[in-house]
Amino acid sequence: MKAFFTIFSKELKDTLRDRRTLLAMIVVPFCLIPLILSITTKITSSQSDKAMEKQLRVAVVDNKNGSTLLRRIGLRNDLTLYDHIDPADFNELIRNDSLDMGMVIADDFDANIANGTTGAIDIFYDATADSMIYTRLERSIRSYKNAILQTRLDSLGATMATITPIRIRDNNVYSQREFMGKMVGGILPYFFVIFCLVGAMYPAIDLFTGEKERGTLETILTAPVSRLTILTGKMAVVILSGVISGILTILGLFVALKINPDMPEAISNIVMQILDWKSILLVFLMMIPLTAFFAGMLIPASIYARNYKEAMSIIQPIMYIVIFPLIIAMSPAIKLNMVTALIPVVNIALATREIVAGTIDTSLMVLVYVSLFAFAIASILLCVNRFGKESNILRT
Repeated sequence: MKAFFTIFSKELKDTLRDRRTLLAMIVVPFCLIPLILSITTKITSSQSDKAMEKQLRVAVVDNKNGSTLLRRIGLRNDLTLYDHIDPADFNELIRNDSLDMGMVIADDFDANIANGTTGAIDIFYDATADSMIYTRLERSIRSYKNAILQTRLDSLGATMATITPIRIRDNNVYSQREFMGKMVGGILPYFFVIFCLVGAMYPAIDLFTGEKERGTLETILTAPVSRLTILTGKMAVVILSGVISGILTILGLFVALKINPDMPEAISNIVMQILDWKSILLVFLMMIPLTAFFAGMLIPASIYARNYKEAMSIIQPIMYIVIFPLIIAMSPAIKLNMVTALIPVVNIALATREIVAGTIDTSLMVLVYVSLFAFAIASILLCVNRFGKESNILRT
């Protein structure tokens, strides 16, 4: 055991001296999440404010109809109406940002309204732009439509209930916290699983392939300790690096929520409530066997590779293999059950979603832990097998 800690401490010091490893393990996961979240919310908030404050340029072809509607719209000080523009030019003008919207009132609009039928209005807009632009004009038209509807009901001595025979009342079986928990819990694994992998990747390459390139691996192997002790000492550093990276990713999320002024307070408060210490502890306990499983894939590749470039070319496909199950697990249709609890990466993503939502089934949680530890043990045995072959260690 003393030899193990000696190797562990020596390799840990070497890892912490490597700037590239520190960047991938500490700086990127802790800083990247707050940066991404801050930039995203800032841009979203800025675009929304810009869309609300923008003076809309609306081209109108009235066909000598809809004067009452146009008077209503004209009272607004956030719209500028243009006439004498050919509707055939609407598409090009809107695409070129010379106009925000175009509106064509049908030539039988007033007659249809007066006869109690339906008047038609064609609206031209850019659906890829901010939806608030369309909503601002549509709100005025909807207000006019409701006024006409109320006038017609009054003339018939009827009420809105007359034309609303059925009212649907939505009752979500999940509380707001559970709903938000499933939303946040579905996204959270996408970050910390990736960073657990990246955080373990660079130490794995440095402690095995890097030793080959520096010519120091043979020296370590001549030390009066077993090869298994050397492997477990190095592997412990790889696992610790990955776990730290995953923890810092979640910590970065907390920091982002705290320091981001553009984050809606209601959302921030709910997320802070659902990410409580119990949820974080359960997720943390899954990180350890998960990172051991990753280490079991990374270390054999690092042992086999002759240099850093070859190691990266072998390990890079592992990133895609990990990302694909995460994308699948983000689908609401994929649930945690007896089958998905046994699939690596998918199980931790689904379990995290249930943990954060507070709806995790204890038996399924146990099954997830058992499967993760089983895969971790299998990975460790694979590393022992690969590290025990001279053809892999001394491959040049």
